Amino acid sequence: MSRSVGVWTTALVGASLLAGCSNGEHGHEKKAEPKKVVHAVSPGPEAQKKAQEALIKAKPGEVVEFAEGKFEFKGDLSLGVDGVVVRGKGIDKTILSFKGQTAGSEGIKVKDADGVVFEDLSVEDAKGDAVKVEGAKGITFRRVRTAWTDGAKETNGAYGLYPVQCENVLIEECVAIGASDAGIYVGQSKNIIVRSEEHTSELQSHSDLVCRLLLEKK
Repeated sequence: MSRSVGVWTTALVGASLLAGCSNGEHGHEKKAEPKKVVHAVSPGPEAQKKAQEALIKAKPGEVVEFAEGKFEFKGDLSLGVDGVVVRGKGIDKTILSFKGQTAGSEGIKVKDADGVVFEDLSVEDAKGDAVKVEGAKGITFRRVRTAWTDGAKETNGAYGLYPVQCENVLIEECVAIGASDAGIYVGQSKNIIVRSEEHTSELQSHSDLVCRLLLEKK
């Protein structure tokens, strides 16, 4: 009788060990990362409203994605949320046009929002600065083009990409064309990196040249 109990005890212990090993193996499996929430915006008559709604509703870590095509805006767009990615489908495929702009002093304005990323889109013909970022940290511009399509004029916006009072700014593979003052201008900011010389900026003025030289020295 005691021998039978011993056999069953051994069997139960062995089963428990196997179960423990099995659970341990599954416990080390990597969990799939949750997909990022994407707020999609398409061209059309409601694009202005839907774009601004997406920029307001987006939470840190989420994406506001502009589809391929040309968007026509009559007012500026603003963002004030940390960690949002604003992206298109390609630097020459997603065009945010402000040629008919009647409201706002910039094309896109970001204020006090850290960790924002702009990538793979173009901003054209803004009434003022194309993209202005103020008082933020960890800002990235990647494959972003700013342009005034009627050529260089004094009436064009002063700056294409304009991070001001910012820290830790990365500007890579960006193009700035036609700004009345400087294609890329970094004001009162720290730790700036500009990458990809052949794509960084067309020199439109002496101040643009000085800005680039200062950035390259840091």
